[in-house]
Amino acid sequence: MILVIVGLPGSGKSTAAQLLREDGYEVIELGDIWRELLRKNNIPRNDPIATREFTKNLRLKYGKDIYAKYAYKQVRSISTNNIVIMGVRSTYEMDYFKKHLKGMVVIAITSPLKTRYQRLRERAKPEDPKTLKDFIWLNTREMRGFLSDKKEERHGVMVLIKSADYVISNTSTVGKLESDLKEAIDDAKSRLIFA
Repeated sequence: MILVIVGLPGSGKSTAAQLLREDGYEVIELGDIWRELLRKNNIPRNDPIATREFTKNLRLKYGKDIYAKYAYKQVRSISTNNIVIMGVRSTYEMDYFKKHLKGMVVIAITSPLKTRYQRLRERAKPEDPKTLKDFIWLNTREMRGFLSDKKEERHGVMVLIKSADYVISNTSTVGKLESDLKEAIDDAKSRLIFA
């Protein structure tokens, strides 16, 4: 089964992916592809202008679904059918996957803004906000910072969340998230069997 996990930054996508990895799924993260391309091109992750220009030029040259194309190459090289694709942010990427991957299931992970901020602070990636005030401010602007909800909305992530096969509200414990994931996957498997 191929699962696609979508959600806003800090919603719990990485935790969901880790739980699924522990359950035997191979995980492909579009963010890892982005970071590897930055590294290969000597572009610092914490330079928003350079990363934005690099991403813009990459999409102009190879298409807006470029990260999906890289991920699809990885999918084809994996021998198992249990795969998680994480970090899909745009309708272009999702459309590419829908065209090339049959029977995939989309799971959206959602969480309130303050909860997401707390999780981002705990993971402490270079591009993560340093204060709740900064996070709230960034999320009301369209072009500032890496983790703006407005920026994510512009890419189409809200459309992906609303059109997901399953939506999990991740506001409790990791155990509850694990239970909700299992329930969604079991339901998806039963639906695929009878499709």
